[in-house]
Amino acid sequence: MTEKISVRVSFSRYAPDTVRYAAYSVSGGAYVTLEPSKGGMLVTLEPKRPASGAALTALKKKFTSELADEKLRAELAASSRGLREFMTLKALCGPAAPAPQEDSGLTPEQEKELDALIAEVESEIKTEAAGKKRSDPRGITRTWEETRDSKPAGEKVKR
Repeated sequence: MTEKISVRVSFSRYAPDTVRYAAYSVSGGAYVTLEPSKGGMLVTLEPKRPASGAALTALKKKFTSELADEKLRAELAASSRGLREFMTLKALCGPAAPAPQEDSGLTPEQEKELDALIAEVESEIKTEAAGKKRSDPRGITRTWEETRDSKPAGEKVKR
């Protein structure tokens, strides 16, 4: 007959899942029976091979150590739950579209020069719109229709 050793675990100190996971961790070397008990659980450990009293004590010590370790794992998992959910959601949804950046690739001096050129062009447009036309001796600003209407049908436009 093989010896058994029992450990009473209180639910005020350990959650039922913590007890179950700790019991599973020692199940390679012992048969584990979990029974409800008043305010907790009775864990009975029976070695799979015949064992002496020292081996039973070592098995009990291993179980209590695993119980403390499992409690710590559960606390860490509970404290990092939000982060794990965020990382899982991010992994499943893929990367978000990057925000458009306003970087033009210009230095601050080049941007000032570009702004000055834009301002100059805008002022020229306003001047032309006000009726002050600039001289255009080569006819560069004339439209195609203006060019065709001013020449007789047989005459070509010089380029």
